[in-house]
Amino acid sequence: MKARASALGVVLALAVLLVACGSDDKADTLSTVTVTQNTAPAPTPQLQRQPDPTQELDGTASKPLDRVISIGISETKFAPNRWAVAVDEPITIRVTNNDSQQHNLRIAGLDGEYETMDDAVTDQPLLPGQSGELTFAPQVPGNYTFRCDFHPANMGGRIEVSAAAP
Repeated sequence: MKARASALGVVLALAVLLVACGSDDKADTLSTVTVTQNTAPAPTPQLQRQPDPTQELDGTASKPLDRVISIGISETKFAPNRWAVAVDEPITIRVTNNDSQQHNLRIAGLDGEYETMDDAVTDQPLLPGQSGELTFAPQVPGNYTFRCDFHPANMGGRIEVSAAAP
């Protein structure tokens, strides 16, 4: 307790000395720094034009069951290949390869280009008889295109993302 009182006394003595030494008739001037803040809201991400699906789309869009989309692959085609989902609702896409060749599923991201950092893609190539999953959580409404990287000229589809539940 005495050490605290002693330390407090030293601090008070220094404060008195500083005030006494600085008390000439000149006004102390402090420099002012103005910091400009950017208060504009962050830009809303926008979906860029997507590639056209290379496979003819189903006539009507299928809907997920319990937030799961099940897509089969056979005869080098996705089936079903047209889906309707709501924005901001993560969905699981389950892909089953019933074909004799390896496949995958890649969704072009917001930039509208394949093989970029914003794509959603199955983790590895799906060999015949294998299944794989990926999670897709669209935050912007619009039509997202998907394809098989191994057969991009004839395997594709679309996920139609609406602002309200489909």
